[in-house]
Amino acid sequence: MKEIKQIIAAYDTAISQQKNVVLATVVHIEGSAYRAPGARMLIREDGFFTGAISGGCLEGDVLRKALMVIADLRPALITYDTSDEPGNNGIGASLGCNGIIRILIEPVDPDNETNPIALLRSATKERTPSILVTFFNPDDKKNKQQGTRLLLKEDNFDLTSVDQPVESADIKQSFATRSSAFIRYNGQPGSVHAFYQYIAPNCSLVIAGAGNDVIPVVQIAEILGWDITLMDGRTVYNTAERFPGCQLITGNPEEIWNNIRTDAQTAIVLMSHNYAYDKAILKLALNSDASYIGILGPPNKRDRMFKELKEEGIELSAEQIERVHGPTGINIGAETSEEIALSIISEIKGYFAGAPSDTSLKNQSRSVHKRRTRISASIKTYGILILAAGSSKRLGVPKQQLVYQGNTLLGNAVKSAMEIDTGATVVVTTPSDADTLSQLKELNVEIVINGESSEGMSSSIRAGVRHLQNEYPSIQQILIMLCDQPYVDTAHLRQLIHQQQSSGAPITASLYAGRKGVPAIFHSSMFDELLSLTGDTGAKHLIEQSDEKVAIVPFPKGAIDIDTAAMYQELVSGKIQKEADHDR
Repeated sequence: MKEIKQIIAAYDTAISQQKNVVLATVVHIEGSAYRAPGARMLIREDGFFTGAISGGCLEGDVLRKALMVIADLRPALITYDTSDEPGNNGIGASLGCNGIIRILIEPVDPDNETNPIALLRSATKERTPSILVTFFNPDDKKNKQQGTRLLLKEDNFDLTSVDQPVESADIKQSFATRSSAFIRYNGQPGSVHAFYQYIAPNCSLVIAGAGNDVIPVVQIAEILGWDITLMDGRTVYNTAERFPGCQLITGNPEEIWNNIRTDAQTAIVLMSHNYAYDKAILKLALNSDASYIGILGPPNKRDRMFKELKEEGIELSAEQIERVHGPTGINIGAETSEEIALSIISEIKGYFAGAPSDTSLKNQSRSVHKRRTRISASIKTYGILILAAGSSKRLGVPKQQLVYQGNTLLGNAVKSAMEIDTGATVVVTTPSDADTLSQLKELNVEIVINGESSEGMSSSIRAGVRHLQNEYPSIQQILIMLCDQPYVDTAHLRQLIHQQQSSGAPITASLYAGRKGVPAIFHSSMFDELLSLTGDTGAKHLIEQSDEKVAIVPFPKGAIDIDTAAMYQELVSGKIQKEADHDR
């Protein structure tokens, strides 16, 4: 976010000086690269530039090509092969990145109210997530339609006026998984690619305390461009002279808390060195939206606070306890205030980036950067197959019709599936199940009748796969799910799709009770094997046979399915939920 703001400021300066500019954006990488997709560089006609699209090795060549874009006002997609392979003009040997980098250079028209800089400016105005959409075409590198065209907000986007191939389902998937995506849409000429860049709000750091040891924490956070707020009851410490550029709030916790704004990108760190003050802030922070709450001090300080809160009748949930990091920071052998500050900021940065907290880069065999760069097909190329033709012999009544949370198990499964808006959602049932057939008509879902259900689950899988192949030839992935796993929800199904898009694995399965199972996604390369299943063999059997081809998404609650009346009673009474939370 800091670099984006610097580019916006540089653009404003260039326009005030009546200088033409172009924007260079890393739109895709394969392999290793110094900067991730979304890195940008603003280039003026006089050669001055702001931002970076590499470690300094590509900027010179991009500058030369940018001047050509300024001259003919036409975007250009440039591809750099930094590998050590023959035929790449020796670039790889000098860079050592060993990857392919695609950079889109596009002119910025100041008269266009939706030019790329205007969209970036809009992304920084509010503390809400955005998706910036940039189109590029590897098959037509000077296609005029390439460029940054859309800025979308999660609850407010309209695609009716878009003249490019975008799908709302793909946008919702990026928002739901808080990740960028690269989607290939078939068009003429060639294939148009959409880079959906997920832009999270800037990190907001709220510190309880304004002592001397807070100063280096603030200084490092400022370098990163974070938004910083300080709370303290001492006016002599909490001053603009000591903390220029910070929002300063002075007073007792209860009096000033209403002035604190928190969201999912907020970290709160308690370091006032006043136990009562820190505890009062902790009590308030636990009920806020802040994702990270750090406590400076030893573990027994944290434990004492938890104990006293419990004595006051405040029962902390597992989710609340998970957000508390006490002691705050990572172990780097810190002793001085500056070293402790580095430890604290490092943990917060890693936490919001989803990085492992206890892994040295030296010991990592995989890539240092956790980047999703695989180009995927649209959500519309996925189909969902819900199996609901079982006889429920152990239960004695059709499990599809069991009521849970105001709906039937089947109704909940269909609702979770349809919220994703894939290419098709199909339920396989039997001709004799009148109640299920009646319910499905109200759910506006496609129904496949399996007249061979007595053979077992394999017949339902075959019937569903055949229907999707015949009616939806564009379907490339099938997500198979059951109706008796009550904790399967839209969020988990989205994570499965996200993992499949990221890995490209032939099978992406849920992991529970030490085994891989459904819900699971099968790529088209596995369709013939699904169609070859016989008897009472389900998809889990194929998953076990194909172990090396399987990517996983942990889902402990997937082990819970409703096969007996006793289990159903435990489900509706909440006993299963409590046990699951305790195990977590």
